[in-house]
Amino acid sequence: MAFWRKVGARLLLCFLSLAATNGCSAATAWPAWDGFKKAFVSDDGRVIDHSQADLRTVSEGQAYGLFFALVAQDRKTFDSLLNWTENNLSAGNLGKQLPAWIWGKQGENWGVIDANSASDADLWIAYTLLEAARVWCHAPYADKASALGRLILDQESMDVRGLGLSILPGNNGFAGSDGSARLNPSYLPPFMMARFANAWADDPRWANVYLASQRLLLDSGRGGYYPDWVLYNNGEMSLPDDEQRGDYDAIRTYMWIGMSNNGDPMATALLQQLSPTVALLLKRQNMPEWVEPQSGNVSPQAGPKGFQAAMAPFLQAAGAVELAKKFQANAVTKTDKAAWLEYGYYNGVLSLFAQGYMDNQYRFNSLGEFLPKGKEVKPCG
Repeated sequence: MAFWRKVGARLLLCFLSLAATNGCSAATAWPAWDGFKKAFVSDDGRVIDHSQADLRTVSEGQAYGLFFALVAQDRKTFDSLLNWTENNLSAGNLGKQLPAWIWGKQGENWGVIDANSASDADLWIAYTLLEAARVWCHAPYADKASALGRLILDQESMDVRGLGLSILPGNNGFAGSDGSARLNPSYLPPFMMARFANAWADDPRWANVYLASQRLLLDSGRGGYYPDWVLYNNGEMSLPDDEQRGDYDAIRTYMWIGMSNNGDPMATALLQQLSPTVALLLKRQNMPEWVEPQSGNVSPQAGPKGFQAAMAPFLQAAGAVELAKKFQANAVTKTDKAAWLEYGYYNGVLSLFAQGYMDNQYRFNSLGEFLPKGKEVKPCG
């Protein structure tokens, strides 16, 4: 009798959750996501950076929050994040207006502070919607992803001499009147660009963007370290005069490469050219706060804990498994809100990406598709 009571309870839970989860498979437990939500995600779906006086939300934070909610199979939070993003950053339509970069408090008013777009956020939102549609079999997500993808190509891409069709960091301020372009390697995760090229093969621009992104990653990392920003002019790459370092942006580039599937034809080449970074980490046993790729100078100070956690997937992919475990130990895994607030929003994001990957909460296959833990993704139909 007790057995049948347990079965009945399980069936009842499945029935009650069917509409929200699109199935009766249990959601993956992810305590770190619960802690991050308590600290940084409001009830209405806004990711808040408490370290800033204006309590800002950046489009990047909304994008990452969507991805983490997908990893956790947290459909309720996913939808609240999506609705807040679309209504407050895109004037109610992601397919017609790129999300504004910064939203927060100005004086007594709340609203958009900087309306310029940030393509790293836009790409992550499009990617996560595309994968959510596949995982949860919800076609409207795919429609939103496709519409946003077209907007990205129409408003944030440029044919860059020496690269080809490339994604600019935003729709304003990154293309020079002389044909030059200021680009950011960390905006273009290899698995993501591969996914777009495969999923949207009917638009050949995505294949061109994929090829350009690979060239960019090869060019900008050829010295063994990644900069935050690069400048392309007349087919030649250089570092901008005011941006000679790799630090709070570049840290993500290493992480994305480490997460890329080893079946990706570019993964091996990208890892091989970064052998100086591996050697540096083996010697120092920590990731410096900044590196100057051209001079080889590095910060005497170690980067924050989020930096250390972010390098764990990279070290694991590079074969330094024991060192990867040491770096992973810097990730915050508690559900305690105070611990996450002390860690901080951006370090928390880096930590959550790295900890989730190292603990197999998610993976990416050779096509760039997202693979959730404990859930077989079957074709929709």
